[in-house]
Amino acid sequence: MKKTVVSTLGLMLMTSSLYAGVCSDKLKYDFTFYGAEDKSYVVTKNTFKTATSNFPSEKLLNATLNIDAMSIDTHADMSNLKAQWPAAMATVRDNNIKNSFFKLFEKDAGKVDVKIVKVEASSMDVEFTMNGVSKVIPFSYKTEGDTIKATGKLDILAFGVDKAWKQLSAIAKSFHHGKSWSEIDVNFQVPASCK
Repeated sequence: MKKTVVSTLGLMLMTSSLYAGVCSDKLKYDFTFYGAEDKSYVVTKNTFKTATSNFPSEKLLNATLNIDAMSIDTHADMSNLKAQWPAAMATVRDNNIKNSFFKLFEKDAGKVDVKIVKVEASSMDVEFTMNGVSKVIPFSYKTEGDTIKATGKLDILAFGVDKAWKQLSAIAKSFHHGKSWSEIDVNFQVPASCK
């Protein structure tokens, strides 16, 4: 009897560990930013190397993502209108964003926190906190096969980072063909079972 109980408990623990963290493990996210007066300079698939996610009960509602913004990674897209940046430019771009933007936050420099606060049939509200300011951003989403794909638009200037944005925009002006856009597209995807 004792062996059966121990075996059953062991099996339960092993099974729960196999399924624990599915949403966190399968979470993919990125953002797109724009340059040039006509938004023709587009840099996609930007992300962060260091972030911690938590999905209570393996569901979207109340899921969080705590981002170390100093781990910015823009290496995935090296296009520059009809040309290609050399690979070393991604490091320059990352350092410019870190040192001339995220480090200059007046509160919680280099930190971005995200929380899903509402989930409906095809939309959700996502709260972003940067520079000590929290804003709820509407996201739309759809289920494609076994994956939920969500997207929203975030305006950096809504977080009281005008001075930091001004400095980054000045440094990036020539790289961004004259203009940097403060509105970015944020995308993420998780398994449909996380809904």
